[in-house]
Amino acid sequence: MATIGIVGLGNLGMAMAANLIARGHRVVGYRRSPMTAFEAAGGTPAASSRDVAERADLVVTSLPSGGALAEVVSGANGIASAKRPGLAVFELSTVPLKAKLAEKAKLEAAGMVMLDGTVSGNPVYFANRTAAVFIGGDRSAFDAHAAVLRDMTDKVTWLGPFGAGRVAKFVALYLVCVHTLAAAEAFELATRAGLDRAAMFDAIAGSNASSAMLESRGALMLAREYSSFSQDKEGKATARAADASGGTGDAAPVRGMASRVRQVEKLTEFAHALGGHYPLLDAMKAVYGEAIAAGVGRYDIAEVFEHLMGEGPESVEFRKVLDLLTKTG
Repeated sequence: MATIGIVGLGNLGMAMAANLIARGHRVVGYRRSPMTAFEAAGGTPAASSRDVAERADLVVTSLPSGGALAEVVSGANGIASAKRPGLAVFELSTVPLKAKLAEKAKLEAAGMVMLDGTVSGNPVYFANRTAAVFIGGDRSAFDAHAAVLRDMTDKVTWLGPFGAGRVAKFVALYLVCVHTLAAAEAFELATRAGLDRAAMFDAIAGSNASSAMLESRGALMLAREYSSFSQDKEGKATARAADASGGTGDAAPVRGMASRVRQVEKLTEFAHALGGHYPLLDAMKAVYGEAIAAGVGRYDIAEVFEHLMGEGPESVEFRKVLDLLTKTG
Protein backbone atom coordinates (compact mmCIF):
# COMPACT_ATOMS: atom_id res chain seq x y z
CA MET A 1 0.00 0.00 0.00
CA ALA A 2 1.18 3.51 -0.80
CA THR A 3 1.29 6.72 1.17
CA ILE A 4 -0.71 9.27 -0.79
CA GLY A 5 -0.62 12.96 -0.05
CA ILE A 6 -3.73 15.07 -0.62
CA VAL A 7 -3.59 18.85 -0.41
CA GLY A 8 -7.04 20.39 -0.44
CA LEU A 9 -9.47 18.46 1.72
CA GLY A 10 -12.69 20.04 0.51
CA ASN A 11 -15.65 17.91 -0.57
CA LEU A 12 -13.82 16.30 -3.50
CA GLY A 13 -10.53 15.90 -1.65
CA MET A 14 -12.28 14.22 1.27
CA ALA A 15 -14.16 11.89 -1.10
CA MET A 16 -10.89 10.87 -2.76
CA ALA A 17 -9.24 10.36 0.62
CA ALA A 18 -12.11 8.21 1.88
CA ASN A 19 -11.83 5.83 -1.07
CA LEU A 20 -8.06 5.56 -0.75
CA ILE A 21 -8.28 4.87 2.99
CA ALA A 22 -10.97 2.25 2.32
CA ARG A 23 -8.54 0.48 -0.04
CA GLY A 24 -5.91 0.31 2.70
CA HIS A 25 -3.66 3.23 1.77
CA ARG A 26 -2.16 5.68 4.23
CA VAL A 27 -3.36 9.18 3.33
CA VAL A 28 -1.47 12.23 4.55
CA GLY A 29 -3.45 15.44 4.04
CA TYR A 30 -3.32 19.17 4.55
CA ARG A 31 -5.74 22.08 4.48
CA ARG A 32 -5.61 25.45 6.20
CA SER A 33 -8.86 24.87 8.11
CA PRO A 34 -9.36 22.18 10.78
CA MET A 35 -8.87 18.56 9.66
CA THR A 36 -11.02 16.91 12.34
CA ALA A 37 -13.25 15.08 9.84
CA PHE A 38 -10.23 13.91 7.84
CA GLU A 39 -8.54 12.52 10.94
CA ALA A 40 -11.78 10.85 12.05
CA ALA A 41 -11.98 9.13 8.66
CA GLY A 42 -8.54 7.61 9.19
CA GLY A 43 -6.37 10.26 7.53
CA THR A 44 -3.07 11.57 8.86
CA PRO A 45 -2.96 15.39 9.15
CA ALA A 46 0.18 17.18 7.97
CA ALA A 47 1.56 20.54 9.05
CA SER A 48 1.90 22.02 5.55
CA SER A 49 1.93 21.25 1.83
CA ARG A 50 5.67 20.75 2.12
CA ASP A 51 5.14 18.26 4.95
CA VAL A 52 2.75 16.30 2.74
CA ALA A 53 5.29 16.18 -0.10
CA GLU A 54 8.06 15.03 2.23
CA ARG A 55 5.99 12.11 3.53
CA ALA A 56 4.08 10.86 0.46
CA ASP A 57 4.85 8.54 -2.47
CA LEU A 58 2.71 10.76 -4.71
CA VAL A 59 0.66 13.91 -4.16
CA VAL A 60 -2.84 14.83 -5.34
CA THR A 61 -4.00 18.45 -5.20
CA SER A 62 -7.64 19.52 -5.34
CA LEU A 63 -7.91 23.27 -4.83
CA PRO A 64 -10.47 26.07 -5.33
CA SER A 65 -8.42 28.60 -7.30
CA GLY A 66 -5.21 29.38 -9.14
CA GLY A 67 -4.08 31.49 -6.19
CA ALA A 68 -4.52 28.55 -3.85
CA LEU A 69 -2.54 26.35 -6.25
CA ALA A 70 0.34 28.86 -6.30
CA GLU A 71 0.43 28.93 -2.50
CA VAL A 72 0.38 25.15 -2.25
CA VAL A 73 3.07 24.55 -4.88
CA SER A 74 5.47 27.48 -4.70
CA GLY A 75 4.57 29.21 -1.44
CA ALA A 76 6.90 29.43 1.55
CA ASN A 77 5.96 25.93 2.74
CA GLY A 78 4.87 24.63 -0.63
CA ILE A 79 5.46 21.32 -2.36
CA ALA A 80 8.34 22.72 -4.44
CA SER A 81 10.32 23.44 -1.28
CA ALA A 82 10.43 19.75 -0.36
CA LYS A 83 13.58 17.92 -1.39
CA ARG A 84 11.83 15.17 -3.36
CA PRO A 85 13.28 14.78 -6.87
CA GLY A 86 11.04 12.57 -9.00
CA LEU A 87 7.91 13.12 -6.89
CA ALA A 88 4.75 13.08 -9.05
CA VAL A 89 2.07 15.67 -8.33
CA PHE A 90 -1.36 15.03 -9.84
CA GLU A 91 -3.09 18.42 -10.04
CA LEU A 92 -6.87 17.81 -10.18
CA SER A 93 -8.22 21.32 -9.56
CA THR A 94 -10.57 23.06 -11.99
CA VAL A 95 -8.41 26.16 -12.40
CA PRO A 96 -7.10 27.95 -15.52
CA LEU A 97 -4.48 25.98 -17.43
CA LYS A 98 -2.22 29.05 -17.32
CA ALA A 99 -2.05 28.72 -13.53
CA LYS A 100 -1.18 25.03 -13.78
CA LEU A 101 1.56 25.66 -16.32
CA ALA A 102 3.17 28.30 -14.09
CA GLU A 103 3.33 25.91 -11.13
CA LYS A 104 4.39 23.00 -13.33
CA ALA A 105 7.51 24.94 -14.29
CA LYS A 106 8.35 25.56 -10.63
CA LEU A 107 7.98 21.90 -9.74
CA GLU A 108 10.12 20.87 -12.68
CA ALA A 109 12.83 23.29 -11.52
CA ALA A 110 12.78 21.39 -8.21
CA GLY A 111 13.11 18.05 -10.02
CA MET A 112 9.47 17.02 -9.62
CA VAL A 113 6.78 16.33 -12.21
CA MET A 114 3.23 17.73 -12.38
CA LEU A 115 0.45 16.06 -14.32
CA ASP A 116 -2.70 17.92 -15.33
CA GLY A 117 -5.93 16.34 -14.20
CA THR A 118 -9.62 17.21 -14.06
CA VAL A 119 -12.62 15.53 -12.46
CA SER A 120 -16.08 14.81 -13.80
CA GLY A 121 -18.35 14.00 -10.86
CA ASN A 122 -19.10 15.09 -7.32
CA PRO A 123 -18.58 13.36 -3.94
CA VAL A 124 -21.63 11.16 -4.54
CA TYR A 125 -20.04 9.83 -7.72
CA PHE A 126 -16.79 9.19 -5.85
CA ALA A 127 -18.72 7.30 -3.17
CA ASN A 128 -20.22 5.15 -5.94
CA ARG A 129 -16.81 4.91 -7.64
CA THR A 130 -18.28 6.32 -10.88
CA ALA A 131 -16.50 9.70 -10.90
CA ALA A 132 -14.12 10.10 -13.85
CA VAL A 133 -10.61 11.53 -13.59
CA PHE A 134 -8.87 12.70 -16.77
CA ILE A 135 -5.07 12.95 -16.77
CA GLY A 136 -2.66 14.66 -19.15
CA GLY A 137 1.12 14.80 -18.92
CA ASP A 138 4.10 12.48 -18.48
CA ARG A 139 2.88 9.01 -19.48
CA SER A 140 5.55 7.14 -17.53
CA ALA A 141 4.63 9.00 -14.32
CA PHE A 142 0.97 8.17 -14.89
CA ASP A 143 1.69 4.50 -15.53
CA ALA A 144 3.81 4.29 -12.38
CA HIS A 145 0.91 5.43 -10.19
CA ALA A 146 -2.17 4.41 -12.21
CA ALA A 147 -3.10 1.49 -9.95
CA VAL A 148 -3.07 3.72 -6.85
CA LEU A 149 -5.03 6.47 -8.59
CA ARG A 150 -7.69 3.93 -9.56
CA ASP A 151 -8.19 3.21 -5.88
CA MET A 152 -9.72 6.73 -5.75
CA THR A 153 -12.30 5.88 -8.42
CA ASP A 154 -12.53 3.22 -11.10
CA LYS A 155 -12.34 5.65 -14.04
CA VAL A 156 -8.88 7.25 -14.16
CA THR A 157 -7.63 7.67 -17.73
CA TRP A 158 -4.52 9.11 -19.37
CA LEU A 159 -5.62 11.25 -22.34
CA GLY A 160 -2.39 12.73 -23.73
CA PRO A 161 0.05 15.61 -23.13
CA PHE A 162 -0.24 18.13 -20.32
CA GLY A 163 -3.51 20.02 -20.90
CA ALA A 164 -5.38 17.01 -22.27
CA GLY A 165 -7.17 16.66 -18.95
CA ARG A 166 -8.70 20.11 -19.42
CA VAL A 167 -9.90 19.23 -22.92
CA ALA A 168 -11.45 16.01 -21.60
CA LYS A 169 -13.27 18.02 -18.93
CA PHE A 170 -14.81 20.13 -21.71
CA VAL A 171 -15.96 16.98 -23.51
CA ALA A 172 -17.51 15.61 -20.32
CA LEU A 173 -19.19 18.97 -19.60
CA TYR A 174 -20.64 18.94 -23.12
CA LEU A 175 -22.21 15.53 -22.57
CA VAL A 176 -23.46 16.22 -19.03
CA CYS A 177 -25.26 19.39 -20.11
CA VAL A 178 -26.64 17.93 -23.35
CA HIS A 179 -27.92 14.81 -21.61
CA THR A 180 -29.53 16.91 -18.87
CA LEU A 181 -31.28 19.11 -21.43
CA ALA A 182 -32.38 16.02 -23.38
CA ALA A 183 -33.85 14.52 -20.19
CA ALA A 184 -35.68 17.79 -19.46
CA GLU A 185 -37.15 17.94 -22.96
CA ALA A 186 -38.16 14.27 -22.81
CA PHE A 187 -39.95 14.77 -19.48
CA GLU A 188 -41.58 17.92 -20.82
CA LEU A 189 -42.97 15.88 -23.74
CA ALA A 190 -44.19 13.13 -21.41
CA THR A 191 -45.80 15.66 -19.06
CA ARG A 192 -47.57 17.63 -21.77
CA ALA A 193 -48.89 14.39 -23.28
CA GLY A 194 -50.44 13.50 -19.93
CA LEU A 195 -48.08 10.72 -18.89
CA ASP A 196 -47.01 10.23 -15.30
CA ARG A 197 -43.38 11.38 -15.07
CA ALA A 198 -42.50 8.90 -12.35
CA ALA A 199 -43.90 5.99 -14.37
CA MET A 200 -42.03 7.21 -17.45
CA PHE A 201 -38.83 7.47 -15.42
CA ASP A 202 -39.23 3.92 -14.13
CA ALA A 203 -39.95 2.67 -17.63
CA ILE A 204 -36.77 4.21 -19.09
CA ALA A 205 -34.26 3.82 -16.24
CA GLY A 206 -31.78 1.09 -17.00
CA SER A 207 -32.89 0.72 -20.60
CA ASN A 208 -30.97 1.64 -23.75
CA ALA A 209 -32.90 4.94 -23.83
CA SER A 210 -31.55 6.03 -20.46
CA SER A 211 -28.46 8.01 -19.44
CA ALA A 212 -26.66 8.76 -16.19
CA MET A 213 -28.04 12.30 -16.28
CA LEU A 214 -31.61 11.10 -16.83
CA GLU A 215 -31.29 8.85 -13.83
CA SER A 216 -29.71 11.45 -11.52
CA ARG A 217 -30.96 14.86 -12.61
CA GLY A 218 -34.09 13.43 -14.20
CA ALA A 219 -35.06 12.21 -10.74
CA LEU A 220 -35.13 15.85 -9.58
CA MET A 221 -37.52 16.75 -12.37
CA LEU A 222 -40.10 14.24 -11.17
CA ALA A 223 -40.99 16.20 -8.03
CA ARG A 224 -39.82 19.54 -9.47
CA GLU A 225 -37.89 20.20 -6.25
CA TYR A 226 -34.19 20.85 -6.62
CA SER A 227 -32.82 22.31 -3.40
CA SER A 228 -32.17 18.86 -1.95
CA PHE A 229 -29.87 17.77 -4.80
CA SER A 230 -27.26 17.70 -2.06
CA GLN A 231 -27.11 19.35 1.32
CA ASP A 232 -23.85 21.02 0.37
CA LYS A 233 -25.33 22.61 -2.75
CA GLU A 234 -28.44 23.63 -0.87
CA GLY A 235 -26.49 25.32 1.90
CA LYS A 236 -24.20 27.19 -0.47
CA ALA A 237 -27.06 28.25 -2.71
CA THR A 238 -29.10 29.54 0.21
CA ALA A 239 -26.17 31.50 1.63
CA ARG A 240 -25.24 33.04 -1.70
CA ALA A 241 -28.84 33.89 -2.49
CA ALA A 242 -29.19 35.64 0.85
CA ASP A 243 -25.99 37.59 0.27
CA ALA A 244 -27.04 38.64 -3.22
CA SER A 245 -30.50 39.74 -2.14
CA GLY A 246 -29.65 41.50 1.11
CA GLY A 247 -31.12 38.68 3.17
CA THR A 248 -34.41 38.21 1.31
CA GLY A 249 -33.31 35.18 -0.70
CA ASP A 250 -34.91 36.66 -3.84
CA ALA A 251 -31.74 36.64 -5.89
CA ALA A 252 -30.81 35.68 -9.40
CA PRO A 253 -29.60 32.11 -9.92
CA VAL A 254 -26.47 31.56 -7.91
CA ARG A 255 -25.57 27.90 -8.11
CA GLY A 256 -25.36 25.07 -10.64
CA MET A 257 -26.84 26.62 -13.75
CA ALA A 258 -25.10 29.98 -13.58
CA SER A 259 -21.67 28.39 -13.14
CA ARG A 260 -22.36 25.74 -15.78
CA VAL A 261 -23.49 28.36 -18.30
CA ARG A 262 -20.20 30.19 -17.83
CA GLN A 263 -18.35 26.93 -18.46
CA VAL A 264 -20.48 26.18 -21.52
CA GLU A 265 -19.67 29.62 -22.92
CA LYS A 266 -15.94 28.85 -22.59
CA LEU A 267 -16.50 25.42 -24.12
CA THR A 268 -18.37 26.93 -27.08
CA GLU A 269 -15.63 29.47 -27.72
CA PHE A 270 -12.97 26.75 -27.54
CA ALA A 271 -14.87 24.33 -29.80
CA HIS A 272 -15.53 26.86 -32.55
CA ALA A 273 -11.92 28.05 -32.43
CA LEU A 274 -10.90 24.48 -33.30
CA GLY A 275 -13.22 24.46 -36.31
CA GLY A 276 -16.05 22.06 -37.03
CA HIS A 277 -19.80 22.14 -36.49
CA TYR A 278 -21.51 21.85 -33.10
CA PRO A 279 -25.26 22.38 -33.60
CA LEU A 280 -26.21 20.69 -30.31
CA LEU A 281 -23.66 22.73 -28.39
CA ASP A 282 -24.94 25.99 -29.87
CA ALA A 283 -28.58 25.08 -29.17
CA MET A 284 -27.76 23.99 -25.63
CA LYS A 285 -25.90 27.21 -24.89
CA ALA A 286 -28.88 29.24 -26.09
CA VAL A 287 -31.43 27.32 -23.99
CA TYR A 288 -29.42 27.46 -20.78
CA GLY A 289 -28.76 31.15 -21.38
CA GLU A 290 -32.50 31.77 -21.78
CA ALA A 291 -33.15 29.90 -18.54
CA ILE A 292 -30.67 32.07 -16.66
CA ALA A 293 -32.23 35.21 -18.14
CA ALA A 294 -35.64 33.95 -16.97
CA GLY A 295 -34.36 33.60 -13.40
CA VAL A 296 -34.24 29.81 -13.37
CA GLY A 297 -31.47 27.67 -11.93
CA ARG A 298 -30.62 28.52 -8.35
CA TYR A 299 -29.52 25.02 -7.42
CA ASP A 300 -28.75 22.89 -10.45
CA ILE A 301 -28.94 22.65 -14.25
CA ALA A 302 -31.80 20.15 -13.81
CA GLU A 303 -33.96 23.24 -13.30
CA VAL A 304 -33.86 23.83 -17.03
CA PHE A 305 -37.00 21.66 -16.90
CA GLU A 306 -38.78 24.52 -15.14
CA HIS A 307 -37.78 26.89 -17.93
CA LEU A 308 -39.10 24.50 -20.57
CA MET A 309 -42.39 23.98 -18.75
CA GLY A 310 -42.88 27.70 -18.15
CA GLU A 311 -46.32 28.74 -17.01
CA GLY A 312 -49.76 27.52 -17.94
CA PRO A 313 -51.31 24.02 -18.08
CA GLU A 314 -48.93 21.12 -17.86
CA SER A 315 -50.88 18.84 -20.17
CA VAL A 316 -53.82 18.66 -22.53
CA GLU A 317 -56.82 16.33 -22.43
CA PHE A 318 -55.76 12.87 -23.50
CA ARG A 319 -58.45 12.94 -26.19
CA LYS A 320 -56.41 15.64 -27.93
CA VAL A 321 -53.30 13.52 -27.50
CA LEU A 322 -55.05 10.65 -29.25
CA ASP A 323 -56.21 12.97 -32.05
CA LEU A 324 -52.65 14.18 -32.56
CA LEU A 325 -51.31 10.63 -32.56
CA THR A 326 -53.90 9.69 -35.18
CA LYS A 327 -52.78 12.55 -37.41
CA THR A 328 -49.07 11.97 -36.99
CA GLY A 329 -49.23 8.19 -37.13
